[in-house]
Formats: sequence, structure tokens, C-alpha cells
Amino acid sequence: MTEARPYTIFLASPSGLEAEREIVRDCVAEFNSAVPSPPVSFEVVGWEQVRGTARRPQEAINELISESHFLIAMLGERWGSEPGSPWGYTSGTEEELFTALLDLGETERPMRDVWVAFLPHDDPAAQILQLRDRLTQNHALLYESIVDTHDLYQKLGERLRSWAPSVGVKVANHLDLRPSSGKDVLRAARLRLRGQKLVELGEPLAGLSSLRDAALIGGPTEHLAYAQQRARSGDLDGAIESTQDAIDYFTTGQGRLHTTLAAEAFAAQAGLFRRQGRDLEAVARLENALTLVRRQDPIALKVRCRILDELGLAYQKLDDLETARDRLQTCLDERTAAGLKVDQAQSHINLARLEVASGGIALAVEHAESAQATLRGLPPSALHANAEVLCAQLKIRTDQHAAGVAHAERALVMNRQIANKRGEAISLLVLAQCYGGAGDAESALMTLI
Repeated sequence: MTEARPYTIFLASPSGLEAEREIVRDCVAEFNSAVPSPPVSFEVVGWEQVRGTARRPQEAINELISESHFLIAMLGERWGSEPGSPWGYTSGTEEELFTALLDLGETERPMRDVWVAFLPHDDPAAQILQLRDRLTQNHALLYESIVDTHDLYQKLGERLRSWAPSVGVKVANHLDLRPSSGKDVLRAARLRLRGQKLVELGEPLAGLSSLRDAALIGGPTEHLAYAQQRARSGDLDGAIESTQDAIDYFTTGQGRLHTTLAAEAFAAQAGLFRRQGRDLEAVARLENALTLVRRQDPIALKVRCRILDELGLAYQKLDDLETARDRLQTCLDERTAAGLKVDQAQSHINLARLEVASGGIALAVEHAESAQATLRGLPPSALHANAEVLCAQLKIRTDQHAAGVAHAERALVMNRQIANKRGEAISLLVLAQCYGGAGDAESALMTLI
């Protein structure tokens, strides 16, 4: 029987707490040796696991946090040194804490819980006292006041025992807490996630409003989320403006250029150029955006594949089907190797459309069926609508117009729910084609009115 992998605890602390860090490791090791089979075990990681990098070191540390299930932050006398963050964090430990709190609100991130321990000291840094006061006043996060090393060992053991029964379940938790810079990064993220969920639930106007508020106080991630919904609602110029806001964050020196988020910003704008018919400009920008993604961690892989998607579609518009197929197939291969099943559906849809353009209807049907099989049982999304439109178009191509009606109707409902104006228009056109091909001219006409 394969042994379960341990759940990862990132250990955050400023310098000077080496003895306490060792106590944490010893406590976790004792817990692991005591749990019964099947084992629920933990593994402690920290900045020591991060390899040398030409990037801002804290960014590499943050990526390790985003792959962790829990975070323990310990603070005693020192606050730590300023990490060079554009968000104004005044210590690496503070940035690590807020990175974990942001991940705590993201359903797709593994972060389950954060534990803050204030260690005893006669003269702690002012920032430590201020953080403790904010936690006390806002009731944002439970924390522990540690008396001595024995107390640290005991309280951490209790926390590990409380974590163990719930490690398999991620429940997103949104907290209200500001860092020492005063920038409301958690609220920006909360507004973004709320807006995206409202759109999914069929409240696009409320969702767009929330995304706009998030963009006003947030950073590139919030600007890109706002841009995506603006584009869906038909406001391409506004969407390009929002992607430019994200790009400006990197080009003005606030953020580092050679990062996955920068690549995503440039790629998002290039995708909008493609929709405006500026395909050569889009290809040039996408190929360059791809050079910004050098690493192969999970986040970088997703961004790289999204760029490959856009490149494949742009090359297809330029009638360079061979290069388009190469980019799209590479994307599918990388998503398959990484086990990204939902993303594989997007690749199958793109490849199916390419095969339709090149006359390979049988291959197109295979890709469409693979996409539907992957999406079956998942909540409806823009990707589902895209797959339904594809299936309806293939029914038209194979002279099964009546069978295509149901696919087009489902796509229409989904696109209306998320206020995807372009998708809605395409769904209506395809639905009219299905009705017309099936001999129902009246329904076809009513659909287009």
C-alpha cells in the first residue's frame, strides 16, 4: 500500500529564532511517529528549501508557501528586514504571513490554516506589538501567546492534533486584516473572488461591480480578473485598459518583469488584440510573453499553457495551421503530463476547432468527446458553453442539425448566465443554423430577431 504524502507546514520567522524553529521540527517529528495507521503526517519546510534564484528571493519563498497546507508564523523580538515587496510589506515574515492568508481564501490553493505564535520577550519590535493589537481588535485570526519553550511544544502539539482530522478538506476562509503598509490586500482579493463567484452564479452586474472595486484597491491579479469580465460583457476597449493597468505594474518597476504574473498580463492583452483582428501583433506579444515563463512549477505551467492556447488560436487565424497545431498539441501534452484535467478540456476544444478548419472532422469529434467527458459532472462555466457550441457546430458539419439544437441551447443559457455577450451571439447564430438545417425556419428566424 502506498504511504500517504505528508501535509506541508511552512515555518515562517525572522532571524534569531533558530532554537524555536528546531523545537517546531522536533514536535512535528514526534507527532508523526505517534499517529496511527493510516498515517496523517506533516512535513516542515522553510526558506531553506528555496534554491538560489535571480528573482527577488521572497517571490521564490512565496511560491513554496502557495504549495503548502499550513503556515506557522513565530515572532519574538525581531520583526525582520524589508523584503522589497511592491505591496509595502516591512519584513519577510509579514509577507509570508499575508501570502498564506491570501492563499487561505483561494479554493484552489492547498492552504488550510495559519497559526501565529508570539514568543516571550521583554522588548519586542513595535511592528510585532502592532500586529498583535490588530489581531486582537479585529478578531481576524486566533493566535497563541507562548510562555516558554515547553509551552510552545505543548501548544503546537495541540494545534497539530486539531489539524489532523481536517487535513483532507479545504474550506476557503477570508480574513479582515491589513499589513503594516495599510494596503488592503486581503480585501482586494476577497472582492475579486466574490465578483468571480457572483458572475458564475448568474449575477454579472453585481459581479462586475465587485471586480471593479477589487481593481481599484488591488494589483495585477485584480486588474486581470476585471479585464476578463469586461471583455465578456463586450467592452473590449475597457478590457484592454484594465490589462494595461496590470502591465503598468511591471513596466514601471513596481513588479518584476520575469514572472508568471507579468507573462499572464501581456498574454491577456494579446488575446484581446487577437479578438480585434490584430493577429500579427498578438503573435509577437505572445511569443515574447512565453519567454517570461522559464520555470515549471504548477503556477508557471498553467500560465505557459494559457499562452500556448492563445498562440495556437492566433496562428490559426493567420492560416498557419501547422504552427497552430504544434502549439496546441504541446499545450495538451503538458497539461496531460501535469494531470490538469479541466485544462485538458480547453486543449481538446481548441484542437477540435483546428481539425474542423483543416477538414479533419473525425478527429474533431474525438477531441470534442474528450472535452465533454472531462467536463461532465462539473459546475457549468464558460468552458462548458464553449464545448457545447463546438458540439453543436460539429452536428451541423455532420448533417445532424436537430441533434445540435440541445447543445446550442445549453450554450446559450450558460453564456447568458455569465454575461458573455460574444458567446451569447455565437450561441444564437449556431442555434439558428441548427433550426434552419433541421427544417424549422420559423424557430431559426425567431432566434435571430
